Amino acid sequence: MSTRRLLSLAVLCSLSLAVLVVTQAAWAQEVTAGVVGTVTDQSGAPIKGATVIATDTERGTVYTATTNDSGSYNLTRLPVGSYSVKVTAPGFQTAIHPPFSLVLNQTARVDVGMKVGQVTETVEVSGAAPVLQTETTQVSTVIDSVTNDLLPLATRNYVELTLHTASGARPYINGNREQANNFILDGMDNNQVSDNLLGYTPAPDAIQEFNLITSNASAEFGNFQGGIVSTTIKSGTNAFHGDLFEYFRNDKLNSNQWENGFKGVNSGGAPLPRPTLRWNMFGGTIGGPIIKNKLFFFADYQGQRFDHPSSAQSLTVFTAAERAGDFGAICASGFSGGICNDRTVASTAPKGTTCLPGAAGPNCLVANQLYDPFPGMSNAPYANNVITEPIDPVAQALFNSPLYPKATGAGLQDNASYTQTQLFDNNQYDVKIDFNATTKDHLSGRYSHAKQHNPTINSFALIGTGFSDAPIDNTVVDWSHTFSTTLLNDLRFGFNHVKLHNGTEFSKSLGNLGDQLGIGNGNPSGVPGLLSIGFNGILSGIGSSGVQQKFQDAVIQASDTVIVTHNRHVFHTGFEFWRDRVNTFYTGNNGALGSINFTGSFTNCNPSGGKVPPASCSAPASAGGGYGGADFYLGLPTNYGRGISGGEWGQRASVVGAYLQDDWRATNNLTVNLGVRYEAHTPWVEIHDRQVNFDLATGEVLAPNCSKVNLGTAPTTCRQGSRGLYNGTYGGRDFQPRVGLAWTP
Repeated sequence: MSTRRLLSLAVLCSLSLAVLVVTQAAWAQEVTAGVVGTVTDQSGAPIKGATVIATDTERGTVYTATTNDSGSYNLTRLPVGSYSVKVTAPGFQTAIHPPFSLVLNQTARVDVGMKVGQVTETVEVSGAAPVLQTETTQVSTVIDSVTNDLLPLATRNYVELTLHTASGARPYINGNREQANNFILDGMDNNQVSDNLLGYTPAPDAIQEFNLITSNASAEFGNFQGGIVSTTIKSGTNAFHGDLFEYFRNDKLNSNQWENGFKGVNSGGAPLPRPTLRWNMFGGTIGGPIIKNKLFFFADYQGQRFDHPSSAQSLTVFTAAERAGDFGAICASGFSGGICNDRTVASTAPKGTTCLPGAAGPNCLVANQLYDPFPGMSNAPYANNVITEPIDPVAQALFNSPLYPKATGAGLQDNASYTQTQLFDNNQYDVKIDFNATTKDHLSGRYSHAKQHNPTINSFALIGTGFSDAPIDNTVVDWSHTFSTTLLNDLRFGFNHVKLHNGTEFSKSLGNLGDQLGIGNGNPSGVPGLLSIGFNGILSGIGSSGVQQKFQDAVIQASDTVIVTHNRHVFHTGFEFWRDRVNTFYTGNNGALGSINFTGSFTNCNPSGGKVPPASCSAPASAGGGYGGADFYLGLPTNYGRGISGGEWGQRASVVGAYLQDDWRATNNLTVNLGVRYEAHTPWVEIHDRQVNFDLATGEVLAPNCSKVNLGTAPTTCRQGSRGLYNGTYGGRDFQPRVGLAWTP
């Protein structure tokens, strides 16, 4: 070999070790497999014009190619499955390679040596199945349906399969977080576009194959720093097949948690019981022919019921004495002269200072004492913490309401209880049709749907019911047309739709409870229930702010791929288009109902001011005192807030991508993988210009229309310009090259 050739090979090897995988949004298309090879005679000379037929042994589908001048053939876009290969050529015996498994994204090499003879004579080609990936530098792990069924998946989430692959964990692949992975289902995007998490989760029994690509992906792949999780749903075959399953997890089958043994026993002296667990996963699959060798179907269903039996929850409510204005019980050490004997160490006291009940001096301050906040009282202490002013009408209305429970237990804390039930219901299904319209046209379509329902039901009506509903739709339509043995086109459309609605709601039977209790504008726009009322200290809050989020994430996709075989080259080229849509409604952190908080700031002693109205407190020196329940009794909230109606927006963005991949068999032993990808990303925009951006460099607000922006006090300037919510990071320079070498020994 010449020095120049050695140098060229060294450069190619160096480039292959520095494969560049650019990680911006670019969704992959390749979810099939292929068979390549060389047909030679007994002397090793290539045979031109030999007919190569690959037959899907499960569906009877036939794929045909013809060898070129170098004796090479290439069969692409083959569905995963079991294949046999037959080769015929004039003057040679027919050669048949026995069936072998073709897995997801594999390019299997099947070289065939022909013997002189009659075409009617048949010889079976001996040799092992082509299990090694010798045509590309792609590094991946494939898990088929059989292995998938045998592997234990604790939650029946197929993403756990990444834990069984090299470089995978949780699924943190190659040290990256899961948001850096790209999830693909039947060749189309399966991500929540807003945060790049998994969209639809198919049932493990519905999965034909799972392929985790960790490095050196071809130009058809992108949108990953960690890995590409490519999955295909099963298809029907000429034989009916299916299964029924039930997986369950139950505490009766579990050992106790070590924490319970560490904590010892409960108040009755019995060992702490093992946590309750009731988790059932059930369903089935069915697939088969509608028209043999022509039309096939597959369908599956999976349900999950993860129910937590009702459990008692403690609650701290106002005692009968507190409802009458007597808060003496918050003082644990009793009173002397009407002043609480509880003490706390002053922040200025020497280290190690301790304070006994009733202690005097600047280092020991009075604690848990209530003070009169009203004008003219100079923050005088309430004797024995008994409030002398009349109760606030809202507090009186709440105490009179049958919805607010009375204390049933002794003491101040955990003196009431209610029951809580948590449910998790999930139902999902897939329906897939495969149609061999002609020997040159193969069509398939799949629709998947899942709906999760996760309520938290409370018997205490005044804290509402938590809910989370998540319907998901995912669909793919694919048409593959073979123009000739060297030209194939694949057209694909996809739609991925993820919805989420969660928050807290009240029974409509409560009506406008906030208004009924006397809270001004307590139920805006007729939203039923009670706004959140919070207390500092041990009292349990009631009501709910009514925070809700409605989220819709949709990706509309289209792609077209052309595969051309020319001599020793296999070219993949194509374009892709995505329209990303995110519609969100959010009530704000204070919710649609709002919140009122009572922190005890009014019934405390605050000699430095800060009260309304300002005042100084009487002797003895106090640590502050105050009690949220006392402030509520007097109708003196510290703060209140409510969400605004502007928490709704619709964001849109588009991506257009194109790529070219050349897999060049430079020699019988060396394949060079060369590829480049280019993408154009439009910045996200809000469809009604209800969102703006902020320029960190200039301190300006960036807005489509500055006349609609309320700048406030700072920043003080607005720059009117593009509707884009950010400037594109890559601009017109988003080129993504791929270089690799694959050596066949």
